Amino acid sequence: MDNGTIKKLIEILDKEAAIYEGLLKLSREKTDVIVKGKVTELEGITKVEQSMILQLARLEETREKLVALLSEELGMNADDINVTELEKVLPKDQSEELSECQKKMTGIFRDLKDSNDLNAKLIKNSLDYIDFSVNILSNAGSSGDLYGKSGQSNDPGKRNLFDVKL
Repeated sequence: MDNGTIKKLIEILDKEAAIYEGLLKLSREKTDVIVKGKVTELEGITKVEQSMILQLARLEETREKLVALLSEELGMNADDINVTELEKVLPKDQSEELSECQKKMTGIFRDLKDSNDLNAKLIKNSLDYIDFSVNILSNAGSSGDLYGKSGQSNDPGKRNLFDVKL
């Protein structure tokens, strides 16, 4: 088996971990931006995230090619290769390195999920508040007396500030 393939795989996983750490940092920055309501900064963060995701896609393609090479070298099905299976057939130092990559990535993914869940809740709360505000403003003209002194309706039609409610 070629040790170069394993080294390349570990390098790719380290690069992916670094990008995911960057995404985690951005996600945490996004929380602050969402709380402060800075929409333009949020757009900027989203653009940076998109470019990082494209980088990850390229690294994933390379990782998949390396896994295909490993599957040939080890005589295993590429779909069956994972860190646990590789640890069984690799030298101890390489299996430990892969295991560390796996632990690092798992921690990053957990933190990223928590941060994204928080951001999703904050955004939902903001949208709920906006919806509530629009409903209040669109119903603002319909309060007051419905009938005048003559018994006729004072409401010539519902007056809205907006033409369309989204």
